[in-house]
Amino acid sequence: MNYLRYALVFTFTAIGTGVLIAFLQDNTQSSLGSSAQVLVPAMIAALIEGQRFARHHRRKPTHKEAMNFMWIASGIAIVLNLAFGFLAASLLPEFGKLAIAPIFSAQFNVLMLIFAVGYLIANRFFLGIGAGNQLTLSKESDETE
Repeated sequence: MNYLRYALVFTFTAIGTGVLIAFLQDNTQSSLGSSAQVLVPAMIAALIEGQRFARHHRRKPTHKEAMNFMWIASGIAIVLNLAFGFLAASLLPEFGKLAIAPIFSAQFNVLMLIFAVGYLIANRFFLGIGAGNQLTLSKESDETE
């Protein structure tokens, strides 16, 4: 797994999502976005990592590989989410959703726990989905040749 690529995809997806939500809210006078959008970058980054893994190894990750990825990628996602929540909130209010409670307060810790569990689940399952989809596409393209 390429954790730098994961971090870059996560970062660009998070920024893109934040910009898109801010743009749509400004231009449609609607209230789009939710705290669940914080999980979307992890889903997309894990999906891409699963596809790349399957393309390179021509198999799905083993249980051990997937679990290792889940823990490391979730750690990366949490660190990036904290950085966006506290460093980038002034640029895009969407990133400030995590910073709604004082750091290390009970509310903050509960929110981080919820996001951490979401990242664990998203990274584990979307890695497998990405790998499975890539293997299916590869099999179909081999059959058409």
